[in-house]
Amino acid sequence: MAKSIIGCGKIAHKFVTDLALSEQSILYACAARDINLSRFFAEKHSAKAYFDSYDDLVLCPEVDVIYIATPHSFHMEHTLLCLRSKKAVLCEKPLAINSLQVNKMINTARVNQTFLMEAMWTAFLPNIINVHEFIKSNKIGQIRHLTADFGFKAEYNEASRLFNPELAGGALLDIGIYPIFISLLLLGKPKNIEAAATISPSGVDSSVSLLFTYDNGCTAFLFASVDVDSDTKCEIFGTEGKIEIPNRFHGQDHFILTKKGSEDQTIKSDLKGLGYYHEIEHVNNCLLKGFAESPVFGFDMSRQLIEIMDEVRKIIEVKYPGE
Repeated sequence: MAKSIIGCGKIAHKFVTDLALSEQSILYACAARDINLSRFFAEKHSAKAYFDSYDDLVLCPEVDVIYIATPHSFHMEHTLLCLRSKKAVLCEKPLAINSLQVNKMINTARVNQTFLMEAMWTAFLPNIINVHEFIKSNKIGQIRHLTADFGFKAEYNEASRLFNPELAGGALLDIGIYPIFISLLLLGKPKNIEAAATISPSGVDSSVSLLFTYDNGCTAFLFASVDVDSDTKCEIFGTEGKIEIPNRFHGQDHFILTKKGSEDQTIKSDLKGLGYYHEIEHVNNCLLKGFAESPVFGFDMSRQLIEIMDEVRKIIEVKYPGE
């Protein structure tokens, strides 16, 4: 599969490092608004072509699938550009900044019968798949509570993607999506959402705390921040035990099973590369089978994720320009 990259920033460099591990993939081209940045990226990662025009990259007949790694506020624009040329798309999370945009992207993918998937790489990690299987097989009984957090201290810079409202900055969309994803995967969509946030001088959320409640009485407490370093772990409490996914739960290769009367067990899973390899192979297999939608992380999952984040932003009163 000939892969191409739109956006040559930090996440793109990580992604193509794992792309090189895939026997089914080659990096064909990359594009950035700055030709020097595009050239540097191509030379570093041995791409065959580079552009300073996204339109030119999309028109390349050799390209099978395009990974979009631009800031959040450009995801819809760049995805639609690709889909309308019938180029398969793996778009960085969040898929877009709100439900209206996500639905437009999904509808365009369906009209053009072209593959689209949100790049929630955590969903494809063997460790997360194993945790999900443990939960479904009642290894810790009925789930009653879940906690998950993701926090790091970033230097405040209103022009950066983390704090710039024009780039849909804020803790929620950038890293809060990971705790929300794990709760959605294991518990489903919440019945009720409570939220509180710290708002940065630029008007986006720098920290957000969430309490989710569910029809079965289960609860989840989630936290995301670019103000403080946190443990970045996930704990799932059941009636018969507990599962802990330790630091960097979203990219971890093991979890710890705790049950009363037994010694703690560490269950280890395979992890190839930085973790992006697993979603890359999933996309490859989807395309080889002619799928237009992932059977693992499909459109419904992306819709539910963005609907939850829309509701949180409504509660904490964060809006982006043009909304």
